[in-house]
Amino acid sequence: MWLGHQLTMSPLQLLALPAHAGLLLSWELTSDQDLRRVRTDLHRLLAPNQDQDQDQDQAEHDEVVRSIGLVATELAGNALRHGLPPIVVRLLGTDDCYIIDVSDHDPQHGPELGGTPQQTRAGGRGLHIARSLAWQLSWFRTRDVKHVWASFRVPPAPPVT
Repeated sequence: MWLGHQLTMSPLQLLALPAHAGLLLSWELTSDQDLRRVRTDLHRLLAPNQDQDQDQDQAEHDEVVRSIGLVATELAGNALRHGLPPIVVRLLGTDDCYIIDVSDHDPQHGPELGGTPQQTRAGGRGLHIARSLAWQLSWFRTRDVKHVWASFRVPPAPPVT
């Protein structure tokens, strides 16, 4: 763990990614225009079979997929606005969870989760949104890179039609 410069404190848990997580998708972002592509690709991979007749498992699965897409774009948007390029978004997976990992090259400034969502100005609620939707929201840094990541329990598999 790099302990160089004075760092901004964060109430988020400082925790590295699970070592056994495997890479499923990756994107390098240059602008907010790339966020739509991230959400679209996530949706295509995680919810390929959409059916009008949804049972409880399908509805739960779809809710997790929507949450993953929203959190991915919130964390990536924060990195684009407050971090340093390159900005990389990765979808990782383990046996029991999906992980969105967003990295940038500004390890001196940790994520800031200020106040309550109601006290936060418009446009400053991304980490609050991520914290409310994710199973876990954490971050860590290496010498040159900061990672903010969120995990989501793998939902029940949707029925095959």
